[in-house]
Amino acid sequence: MKNIFTCAVLLLPFALFSQQKALTEEGKEVVLFDNGTWKFVNESDAKVLETIVTNNNVFKKPKTASFLMKSKKMDVGVYFDPKKWKLATQNISPHVEYFFAERNSNDGYFGFMITEKVQIATLKNLKDLIIENVNRNVDYFRLKESEYRTVNGMKVLYIRYAANTKGIDFEYAGNYSINRDGYAGVVGFASQKVFEQSFGAVQELINGISVTPKEDVKETVEYKSPPPPMISK
Repeated sequence: MKNIFTCAVLLLPFALFSQQKALTEEGKEVVLFDNGTWKFVNESDAKVLETIVTNNNVFKKPKTASFLMKSKKMDVGVYFDPKKWKLATQNISPHVEYFFAERNSNDGYFGFMITEKVQIATLKNLKDLIIENVNRNVDYFRLKESEYRTVNGMKVLYIRYAANTKGIDFEYAGNYSINRDGYAGVVGFASQKVFEQSFGAVQELINGISVTPKEDVKETVEYKSPPPPMISK
């Protein structure tokens, strides 16, 4: 899982710190270590990140999300609005299949679809891995939301968090799914100062995550030439 969240720090170069501090959404302080582990400063806060609520609303891709990009690794893809988003050529990570940039403005918000063929038992396990890997690569981390959702008929893990690296604040939101092949996620991000104004577009993109339709398999029928016509005498 070393590369599970390479993109989470926006590709900026950074050094690992032997000891860092972060805050949860509830303001609980945690200490981060260079081996990727962390602990709460106050042990009584240890249950803060354990709970994932369930959002009973049903989320769907917008009607304008008419274009589907299929994963080459798994039966999953992302529908997006080609009038709002364009595919960008970014060599970010072998696990990032598609990178998106907003098309019509200079607000500077982006997105990507990440897949990795690593079996993960539960979405809770995936959440823990994401947080662990982000924590080890940033100077500051704040979890803002985490909940289970149903998006286009899929059960997903929704995560929203803020992070700081090299003194720059960014914010992220993503939907993640798992299946027998591995995990997939569609994530949108921007600098924190523009994230709120671009949040609607980010939500539309991440709600495009979908199980890809199976290709139609046509039954092969052996061809037989028709019998010759009968000649009446």
